[in-house]
Amino acid sequence: MTGQTQQAIILIDDDDSIPLERDQDIGDLKKRIEQAAEKSRFVDFRTAEGAEVSVLLTPHSRVRIAVLPFRLEALDTPAANGFDDLPADLL
Repeated sequence: MTGQTQQAIILIDDDDSIPLERDQDIGDLKKRIEQAAEKSRFVDFRTAEGAEVSVLLTPHSRVRIAVLPFRLEALDTPAANGFDDLPADLL
């Protein structure tokens, strides 16, 4: 069985890209970044790995957010009558 998930990444001042938590509200994150950059403030967000990140943004910061296209991922449910049901020596 498959489900759709969305992934986004953020780059701040051309540092390494940071994968964001799946299905994060990107519009809200953009607003918080814009507000923080006006007066040099921290913005908090969660990475795909679950880490809490705080980044100090200034009017001179460069922030890029890329929202990757949806992709199908296998869920943790076994497929009925699929290859998982075959004996190992037949695979």
